[in-house]
Amino acid sequence: MRNRIVLSLIVSAAFTAVARATDIAPTVKASIHDVGPPADGVGDSFNAAPFTGLIQKTSPQSEDRAIQEFNVAAFTGATLQSATLSGKVSVNNAFDVGPRSFDFLLYAGNGVADLSDFQIPAVVVGSGSYYPPMPPNFTYSFDVRTAVQSLLASGATWIGLKVVCTSDPNYPNILDDVTSKLTLIQAISVGTFFCPGYGPTTPCPCGNDSPNGSLTGCLNSLGHGAALVATGTASIGSDTVVLRGSGMPNSSALYFQGTMQQNNGVGALFGDGLRCASGTINRLGTTFNTMGASEYPTGTQMSVHLKGGIVAPGTRMYQVWYRNPAAFCTPSTFNLSNGWQIIWTL
Repeated sequence: MRNRIVLSLIVSAAFTAVARATDIAPTVKASIHDVGPPADGVGDSFNAAPFTGLIQKTSPQSEDRAIQEFNVAAFTGATLQSATLSGKVSVNNAFDVGPRSFDFLLYAGNGVADLSDFQIPAVVVGSGSYYPPMPPNFTYSFDVRTAVQSLLASGATWIGLKVVCTSDPNYPNILDDVTSKLTLIQAISVGTFFCPGYGPTTPCPCGNDSPNGSLTGCLNSLGHGAALVATGTASIGSDTVVLRGSGMPNSSALYFQGTMQQNNGVGALFGDGLRCASGTINRLGTTFNTMGASEYPTGTQMSVHLKGGIVAPGTRMYQVWYRNPAAFCTPSTFNLSNGWQIIWTL
């Protein structure tokens, strides 16, 4: 265990994000061709202009997929209130091949069009269809907050979009690069961060410290730490607080509340991470992560102050305890996020 300088002051950071919409246009645009027969699901070449948005499929001869990438470096470490992907797909030649359908997928990009983007692992965030020549195009708009938040939590600074034909034959179509945009709104956070998975807190159990400044807990088997933040209004009379966790495996996650900071805010070893919240513990609720993220409360779940039994102003600590069954660090099969402190008012 390497030496650390343990500060007497609690490591914390206040968040004062402004909730305003930012429209991000794609700066990487390409269409990738898989030539056959038979097409083998691997990108072989780029389509030249004006077909940089070409989408088509004629099995077993060939397939073309359009990609775009959006620079989200300005949102590194941010918690999103919303994320919307929108744009338009238009017919290029109105051959009657029946209704044409498509899947829209997001992936971690790198700011460069690569042939491997054709088959890069990606998450489906929406679908769309039309039957040209009337109408000659269709517009799409998808709520992609969970997917984008998960990619940001994993360290992505570029968000890639891939559009894939799901009907066959399907030809030819163009993904418009003028109307395409990713609209992000950063959430207004309430409370303060503490107990990171890096110095000067307690060292993580097996050298799995997160990078300095990452504002997360100890590294998990995915190669990054889990982040917890809170948004909303921490008022007993008008509670709108939402605890938002990200950067976790797709597994169960327990959101819990404590009345104290463990070990004066530097945490204590627990599983593959650090226990940050202590004192009187109140289990708020267990949820299941989707795309590495989850939140409490959702749906009909009780508000945070009601479930936490908060009846008078005061300070509470929060953390996410999540399952991480992969063989990674200690024999334990769980890890934790950073800690989050909220001061409740009337």
